[in-house]
Amino acid sequence: MMKLKITSVQKKLASPSQKNPRVLSLFLLNDFQIKDYHLDTLISEAFDHAPSFDQRDRSLVFSLVYGVIRWQTHLDFVIQQFSKTPFSKIALPISNVLRMGIFQLLFMNRIPDHAAVNSSVELTRIFAENYLVRFVNGVLRQTIRSKTSIQWPDESDTRVDALSVRYAYPGWLIHRWMDQWGQEKTKAMCIASNTIPKIVLRSNTLSITRENLIESLLPSAKEVLPTSHAPDGIWIAQLNEPLDQMESFKSGGFQVQDEAAQLIGLMVSPKAGESILDACAGRGGKTGHLAQCMNNQGSILAVDQAAHKLETLSAEMNRLGVSIVKTFQHQWEKPLAPILFDRILLDAPCSGLGVIRRHPDMKWKKSKQDIVNNQKQQERLLDTVSTHLKPGGQLIYAVCSLEPEETIHAVETFLLHHPNFTIETHLDPILEPFLNHQGYFMACPDEHQMDGFFAVCFTFNE
Repeated sequence: MMKLKITSVQKKLASPSQKNPRVLSLFLLNDFQIKDYHLDTLISEAFDHAPSFDQRDRSLVFSLVYGVIRWQTHLDFVIQQFSKTPFSKIALPISNVLRMGIFQLLFMNRIPDHAAVNSSVELTRIFAENYLVRFVNGVLRQTIRSKTSIQWPDESDTRVDALSVRYAYPGWLIHRWMDQWGQEKTKAMCIASNTIPKIVLRSNTLSITRENLIESLLPSAKEVLPTSHAPDGIWIAQLNEPLDQMESFKSGGFQVQDEAAQLIGLMVSPKAGESILDACAGRGGKTGHLAQCMNNQGSILAVDQAAHKLETLSAEMNRLGVSIVKTFQHQWEKPLAPILFDRILLDAPCSGLGVIRRHPDMKWKKSKQDIVNNQKQQERLLDTVSTHLKPGGQLIYAVCSLEPEETIHAVETFLLHHPNFTIETHLDPILEPFLNHQGYFMACPDEHQMDGFFAVCFTFNE
């Protein structure tokens, strides 16, 4: 199998004459393998340079790129079944064309089999020689003939590779989850995290009620429903236009935020007039929620080490009509100047393995060592930001992960070294379904149809 240079392939796919969503999808899949970027960043930058793509084209790109990455090893297993060439010998651009084609054959019922094959063949012609075009055609047609009789690994035993192939997860993660939860819970987590989630919005009650926002969104989507737990949340699906083009978005009516993340804001429970530290504020999803809980009264200091994130946060606060937020760029290697807060939210950097259903690239970009490194950083952050809490104040630690090192172990280590802090168990009743007897908040994709989040509320007892 001819080894193709990715740079030359990418140049042909990036030609101005190429305005096909499948061409862009292949370009992105190749880029994903060779660049250390988050998938959403790659797609966002690509669409910035493809303004002519309408909503239908954009939806196809999202479906193909996210679908292929979500099911990568599952698709690779099928390629190995029907290719006479060993998978390791297939050039990356060709393997990505095959992944896209097989994904359409197995998962996209609205695309006829012949269309999936023909579009893959034509895509290959752009950058590859004729024998490779014939190779792609042959593998895909053999998949059509045999896709109902694929010999998947037997799931009845506890072999890691069986679950890894069937549900498309790296073996190390399957092994870790099996040790932690057992086989049935692991399968349930894999299935839930492979399920495409609904978009979740949080109505900005500073400017509109949830009921009025739902009514305004009905013409723009086929499904608009209130969330089950978060009082300001809305599920939305099958959009007719991009979210950021909706009038209710432009006027600051909502932010995109998963229901589990909205519940974290309720755990913080900030009151009007209080001073709040959002220690790792990022782009401001939770910052905006804290401000609306405070009725835009009081003060919030939003801190992050990335200047571009703080710029986005400031723009978001302007869009939402929030005026109580100030930003500060800081790396937390040491505390800020002496200043104390009523409440602190530490939404700490983590593996992100709880949000795989929204970010399937996480399962391929993360490693066991990342989790170990994160735990050390999280413990340092807890130590540092806790020095900014007033006596009687509360510190909320949250991560979008369910891994023990980043959750329970980090909490236990903090309590061991900070005996004046205790876990608060008297919280908003809305949180009760997610709290265990220790006061740990845990939202699980398989149990709650939400992102995976862990959180705990500490009270500082002087």
